[in-house]
Amino acid sequence: MRTRNVSATKVLVRCLLGLSLWVVCAQVPLLAGQSTAKPSEDKAKTADPDAVEQEALRKALQSTGANPLVLIKNLETFLERFPETHRREIILRTICQEASEANAPAVTIKYGQMLIAMAPEDSTLLSLLLDALDQEKDAAHRTLAIDYSTRLIAMTEKRRSQAVQPDGEDHAEQEKVTRRLATAYARRGSYYEDAGTLDKAKADFEKSYEVRPSARAAECLGDVASAQGDIARAADYYSSAFTFPEKEPDLAHRWEVRRKLGNAYAALHHSDAGLGDLVLARSDELMRQFAAGPSLGRARNADRHNPFDYVLERPNGAPLSLADYHGKVVVLDFWATWCGPCRLEGRLLEQVIERFRNEPAAFLAVNVDEDASRVAAFLKEEKWTVPVAYAQGLDRLLGVNGLPTIMIFDRQGQVVYRQEGVDPEGFVEELGKHLREALQQPTSATASSR
Repeated sequence: MRTRNVSATKVLVRCLLGLSLWVVCAQVPLLAGQSTAKPSEDKAKTADPDAVEQEALRKALQSTGANPLVLIKNLETFLERFPETHRREIILRTICQEASEANAPAVTIKYGQMLIAMAPEDSTLLSLLLDALDQEKDAAHRTLAIDYSTRLIAMTEKRRSQAVQPDGEDHAEQEKVTRRLATAYARRGSYYEDAGTLDKAKADFEKSYEVRPSARAAECLGDVASAQGDIARAADYYSSAFTFPEKEPDLAHRWEVRRKLGNAYAALHHSDAGLGDLVLARSDELMRQFAAGPSLGRARNADRHNPFDYVLERPNGAPLSLADYHGKVVVLDFWATWCGPCRLEGRLLEQVIERFRNEPAAFLAVNVDEDASRVAAFLKEEKWTVPVAYAQGLDRLLGVNGLPTIMIFDRQGQVVYRQEGVDPEGFVEELGKHLREALQQPTSATASSR
């Protein structure tokens, strides 16, 4: 238990994360132990419910003795007595922060769950809860940690899409959010790894490395590969982790990575012969890859601001260059396996594809799933004929914030139609109408000759 020699007022003011209890304290003039009320006023206030609540809070704050655990207990008692208090959110935040500082994870989790129900978009609170859940190793808490980290990823993905500027400005903000996103994916990957769900762990570590390459993500991928018995891939990942160019490397931990690399390489080749050559070759490769410096912190395709410069990946691993579609009329359908309306829109899109089968139009279904392992089974079940590729940042570039979203690009590469959501009654006719209009537009060569 840690105690701090500060007043209860200062403790609360520091702990409110921008929602200071100073307002509450101002409502309780006796907080400093000095009454400003006259005797005749005291009797009148006892009949005022808010005055009674203020007096109870004053006593709760005054009797802490600068002990965070006592403060928590007093505030718990206060909430039991006044469960409908309008100060509930502020007090819950105080309890959570005090419990975190006092290393009381169970208390943080208990009251953090109450608070997150009131403030579901609070990323700071989610991080605080995850810190507490990291100390609880049972399956139930791990499941909760996966849920909260998934929420944090979704919120950070959204924030990242808002941070991307078309003119390439505000790189500092982009880098900060990108770092948080990579950390969030790696964190959830660790939970999946602890649960023995190695395929999902691998997908998250890969996503973390894609968003922001790091030695830690490469090492985690090596650990998963080793656990899956793929020693060759583990050695490859460990060599990347060991040689990764870092500004402030943790030398002690790098020795641990060196040990993992040595063990994997020896298991694969039965000796250390050639290990030095592998390390040098991988170091040279990474140095060339990250020679530009600032690009190290950006996701794949992040430096590209024209969608037709993007190179996506097909579910079978083959690359798909959108440059191949340039000069054509293109329909992009953004979807996810968990999105019910996306499933419906995909079936309706097949009808449009059939109507325009003999027309110079290209169709592409762009998947935005975080867990790509679900895509193959989904496509097998739905039997789509439309080509499929993973978004890999294209959704952020085009500002896709809802699913499904469908777009039509004309031959000049401009968006001429965009629709979020699906209307089953009019989808086929509406999309067909706009597609026909785009196809009837003159090509750039024809237009320039007039």
